[in-house]
Amino acid sequence: METRRLRWDDLPTTVRTAVQERTGPVLGAQAMTSGNNNALAARLHTASGEIFVKGLPRSHPQIRAQQWEADLGVKVAPIGPRLLWDVEAGGWSLLGFEYVAGRQASYAPGSPDLLLLAQTLTELGERPLPAVALEPVEWRWAEHVDDPADLERFAGDTLVHTDLNPANVLITKKRSHLVDWAWAGRGAVWLDAALAVIWLLTSELHTPASAEAWAATMPAWHQAPARSLDVFAAANAAKWSEIAEHEEWAQGLCHAARLWAAHRSR
Repeated sequence: METRRLRWDDLPTTVRTAVQERTGPVLGAQAMTSGNNNALAARLHTASGEIFVKGLPRSHPQIRAQQWEADLGVKVAPIGPRLLWDVEAGGWSLLGFEYVAGRQASYAPGSPDLLLLAQTLTELGERPLPAVALEPVEWRWAEHVDDPADLERFAGDTLVHTDLNPANVLITKKRSHLVDWAWAGRGAVWLDAALAVIWLLTSELHTPASAEAWAATMPAWHQAPARSLDVFAAANAAKWSEIAEHEEWAQGLCHAARLWAAHRSR
């Protein structure tokens, strides 16, 4: 669901004061335009440096996902930005992260960013599952498989990000960083690689074969049985088709997921 985005100056004074007790005086704030999950997403300029802050009212239905992100924030660095603090004040919950001075990834064929993303996803897949209460992600496709037993194909004990929109992949000089962990969970080690295939196809520059060839550069891809990939592709096509009936922003993902499913069904 989309959330109406506020500016830093729109927050109640009590909330801004509570944040500045952690950061020192905020000298300036730049609203971030990407992402739809947070009521506040801003780059704060302080005397001690820059900080990324995001937040939601405590009454927001996605507040639980933000709490998962807070729990993960001290465990995913340097793959993701490190959580510096969390503040609750004036009916709001806000998280402060290290600011990643990077650019949005390019998923175009041949982009060097794709190598960096593959390296990051491999690093993530090799990490032990953190001691955080994470949702099993296979249930997200429960209504989109023909056989409920097929959900076990997507299950696992790997931390998966699951929202690999290129806006959530920031490129610096040394590596790629994954941001916005609100949809993270635990699942099969190959899930992020498979979900990234769909995102590559949204560019309309990749073919299913070229997107899968990129995914095959990751060891995790080879842990996925072919039948599991077939079922997963079909489930995503069904899921995004349903979402796209009501949400215009999902049209590209719907087309990409259907394209991949058709490729896997040959």
